[in-house]
Amino acid sequence: MNNTRRKKYKHRDNDPSSELLRWFARRIAELLAKTNITPNQVTIWKFIILLPPILYFFIRAAYIDNLIALSLIVVSAVFDLVDGSLARIKGMSSRLGGWLDGMLDVIFLDLILMTITIGVIKITGNPYWLVAGFLALAGQDVTNVMGSFFEREFGFDCYASSKEFNRKFAKAGKLSPLDSFAKNIIVPSNFTYTFFFTCRYLLLLGIILYRLDLFLIVFALMINIRWIAMCFVYGKYLQGGKSKFYTIKFLKEISLKKPE
Repeated sequence: MNNTRRKKYKHRDNDPSSELLRWFARRIAELLAKTNITPNQVTIWKFIILLPPILYFFIRAAYIDNLIALSLIVVSAVFDLVDGSLARIKGMSSRLGGWLDGMLDVIFLDLILMTITIGVIKITGNPYWLVAGFLALAGQDVTNVMGSFFEREFGFDCYASSKEFNRKFAKAGKLSPLDSFAKNIIVPSNFTYTFFFTCRYLLLLGIILYRLDLFLIVFALMINIRWIAMCFVYGKYLQGGKSKFYTIKFLKEISLKKPE
């Protein structure tokens, strides 16, 4: 069990905040390594301790409450990296830990989107914001499902990427606009795509501007564009045959399983 990495993929630098978060995570993991605390305990207790107050403050929906929720999300993001660092330090990596971490992350984000929607309805008095909240939640979940398909088929994480993914894709040289879009939709590899096609920075901006209603609209739109594009690329890959798009050729090259 100890020979299996807790998190299979090393996060890349497509998120400028990640390196700072990892620095804090490593320092905390080094301290926890001197205790009997296990990586799985970190994962579970982070979820139990931090999620309820985050949900509570988003439901209250006042500006200061949203800022408090944001600060707790940052703490959660640090501890989301602590468990993996601690597992590597202690040699306690496991498939269970990787699964537990991923499953709780999905529940964590889903519940946050639900409570943000409740908060927006509370502030605006308009129940039709449920539609935007539903689209944001459904889009995120379908994107997660598509990400799992890409991970099983090609061996890379759609949120973390991998050295091999970037190295092989770099061989193509200058990509066409469509291939560049497809690559960054599958794995957001620069700040622009990370900003618009993942939750973190849109949510940050929505909280700072006190416009979580706009966050719901923009995020619902962009995350649904993402999963639709991922479905199109994956479907073209499964279709087989020759393709003029480098992205499809690339996926066939790195596939862990050959499409029938």
